[in-house]
Amino acid sequence: MDKAHELIDLLGKSDDYFERQKAAWALVNMGEESVEETARALESGEFSDLRYKSAWILGRIGSPRGVEPLCRALLNDPDHVVREWCAAALEAVNCPEAISTLVLAMKRDSSKDVRLRAAVALRKLQAAAALRDLLSYSDPEIRGMAVTGLAKIGHRDSLQDVAKLLDDENNEVRRRAAAFIGEVANNTACNESLSLIARSLQDSDSSVRCEALKSLGKIKGEKACDLALQALKDSEWQVRYTAVTALGEIGHNKALDALVNVMFGKEDEEIRAWAAWSLGEIGDVRAIEPLQRAYKTCPTEVMKKAKDSLVEIFKVEI
Repeated sequence: MDKAHELIDLLGKSDDYFERQKAAWALVNMGEESVEETARALESGEFSDLRYKSAWILGRIGSPRGVEPLCRALLNDPDHVVREWCAAALEAVNCPEAISTLVLAMKRDSSKDVRLRAAVALRKLQAAAALRDLLSYSDPEIRGMAVTGLAKIGHRDSLQDVAKLLDDENNEVRRRAAAFIGEVANNTACNESLSLIARSLQDSDSSVRCEALKSLGKIKGEKACDLALQALKDSEWQVRYTAVTALGEIGHNKALDALVNVMFGKEDEEIRAWAAWSLGEIGDVRAIEPLQRAYKTCPTEVMKKAKDSLVEIFKVEI
């Protein structure tokens, strides 16, 4: 304990960065023997630099004994940097007892960085029940973070709860809900997922429609292709661009003729170029001839993508 006290004293008072780093690692290497002194420094240290270093040390040690002081500091420390490090340390310790405190930090902390770090820690803890409860929280930022958390842990059982947020008043929440569907979709729930994505493709916000198309790129299949093809006529440039790239990711040859038309059409040059890329991703040999024509006759950016598809995918010598 005397050694730990000595190292904490050095960590708090030394002006030498490397000396402080050495002391911090020495405390980590002491493990359980240094937890008590480090926790005391976390909660009563005069300077925030000492307090956040103490949080880092407790996270590296990973002892359950550090959870309570980390939780208290997460809720009470006046410095948002220290609170953020406490959330990160609780993520590292990976102890379920921290879940309720992390939820509280998400709800009430004044710093977005702290709220986000708490949300990430809940993901690590696989805290699906807590994240599902947050789907109905009043703050749209928290609802959105909860959706993303459930997506990152692949919680398919939350599909119906998240689907309700496709009608949320906040467009960012709706966008994240559309992304969730692509993350958790599987063969057994494919039709249901596609039905939900079809709703998002009618959303008034273009960012939501784009996210829905990205989800189609993950779901794949003929029905996903059909939905993405419809978006080629969207009024927004970004949505049409995303539809073109999504068709390449879906990889269904049903999109071949439509993409050839885009490649030779009157669309923006960048969209036409990515149509050439998507034709390569689909990999249907029927695309070789139009790609060769595009390489000879189309604008520079289209020509480059057509060449890439011909050379890299179809192994055609140019």
